[in-house]
Amino acid sequence: MALHGDLFSYPLPELLQWLDGSRKTGTLQLSWEAGERKIFVLSGQVVATASRGLRERVARLLELAKLSSGSRVLASFEELQRTPDVEQAFATHGVDVRMVREMGREELFSSMMDLTIAGRGTFHWTEDADRTGEDWVPSDMSIREMLFESLRWVDEHGDVEQALPIDAMSVRAVAPPSASQPLLHRVILTLCANSQNLGRLRLSMGMSRSAVTRRVFDLLRLKLVEVEGAPQVEADPVAEMLEKGQVLVREGQYDSAGIICASLLASDPADRRVREFARMVQREHVAALYGELPPVAVPVPVHDPEGMALLKPEERQIAGLVNGGWDVSTLVLAVPARELDTLRTLAKLVRMGLVQLTMPMR
Repeated sequence: MALHGDLFSYPLPELLQWLDGSRKTGTLQLSWEAGERKIFVLSGQVVATASRGLRERVARLLELAKLSSGSRVLASFEELQRTPDVEQAFATHGVDVRMVREMGREELFSSMMDLTIAGRGTFHWTEDADRTGEDWVPSDMSIREMLFESLRWVDEHGDVEQALPIDAMSVRAVAPPSASQPLLHRVILTLCANSQNLGRLRLSMGMSRSAVTRRVFDLLRLKLVEVEGAPQVEADPVAEMLEKGQVLVREGQYDSAGIICASLLASDPADRRVREFARMVQREHVAALYGELPPVAVPVPVHDPEGMALLKPEERQIAGLVNGGWDVSTLVLAVPARELDTLRTLAKLVRMGLVQLTMPMR
């Protein structure tokens, strides 16, 4: 199935929500004044992105930051034409594929923000996910994460523009880069060891103004750079907690991320960034649990009165509905609790040995 239209009639956030909710596989092509970008999606997961000159830009940035040889990075991309194994292609040439994937993520965050703010351009969706002949770079994140982070950038864009309004402002690093920092932070700190203005920095990096100023703003907030003429930028505690929460989600620590959600929602339930983050955490957690509990798997109860006595009343209620005939998807519909709570309880029952999963015969 193919779908095309314009981003004024069908805003980008709504389009991404549709792709996420339908767990689509295929290619989303976005076109606007700044050029064209393709996003390759596998069951709701962004696996790669492509745009003209992207591979050369990634190679140049990693070399400018003294993180890798540009020729090695380009050789790794060439290797992708001979092997489908992304990790092996980069390992063969001594390149850390995690840095390349992080650059892919950064490219997507900034372009999604630019397109959302502009509200212009066209899109074309096709279920053909073939990357042959494309200038693609691997990525690894869900559509939900891409949507959440780009919307967070949109919400904070006004603060960034107010602090860094013109390209003539000079940026100087006041701390050296370290391996614990995000990749673009390390790139900017390396390039600004000697002061240079925002315009030159942007041209050196070959990235959009919004992408560069966003990361400079982050560094300014962290007191890792000085910007001539910029106002004093104080740390935003909500933004900091959201960034930490996103790292937890990326590491699969959903319960910890959920605690951050609950705390932020209690303090300011009207903050759109917080609401979007809460939705993203919940949906990522549900998707991860379905990885453990396939919807067609049939939970079979195991007789263990002592184990059952350790459960909470609401968990025993769900355990009581496990009859060896209903599959996971049917149980989720039958239980009055939230989908996430039901799946978490079923996963707990499996871990405690109170339930065994069986797959239906084909």
